[in-house]
Amino acid sequence: MAKIKTKQAIEPVAENPIGESGETTQVLPIIIDPTPIPPAPPKSANPFAFSDIKDVVRVAAGFQCAVKFNHHDDYLAYLACAEDVEEHGRAIHAACVARASDGVPDYFPTDAELLEAVQDRASRELRRATSEVTKYQDRVDIDDASEADIAMLRAWKTYRAGLNRLPDQVDYPHHLTWPVAPDRSAL
Repeated sequence: MAKIKTKQAIEPVAENPIGESGETTQVLPIIIDPTPIPPAPPKSANPFAFSDIKDVVRVAAGFQCAVKFNHHDDYLAYLACAEDVEEHGRAIHAACVARASDGVPDYFPTDAELLEAVQDRASRELRRATSEVTKYQDRVDIDDASEADIAMLRAWKTYRAGLNRLPDQVDYPHHLTWPVAPDRSAL
């Protein structure tokens, strides 16, 4: 059985006989790198601690910004929301709000983004209106409709027609007058 010993000085590997039992000891060199190991960066008690915020732009959901977190070398893109579930998210939002008085620009969607948003909303509202029209039309078709049901059918059809006329407005999709959805309690 061989035992391994190390020495501080660099020496070639050699086998040295030890005693009568026939055991040998192998001397291995120690390789020492003269460059010191840099100290580890201090660990922050809060991994979400941040030191700076820049490029703040107001968007519909809050603020788009670049945040310099203490644990990261570069700025990271961040969407700061007032209702963020994380404490650091709300703190970043508060810092963005504080900078808003310095003249934070608002984000203006491109024409394509605006058109897509208008079409999405109109599609959702058209599906809703069609569902309501179908419900009240079925009641009318089987002679089970009250006067209120007939009034609601007419109101939902008028609303649906208004939604279909949105593209006919002069400044579509930039400045729109949206039709108002019917409210049964108003009848």
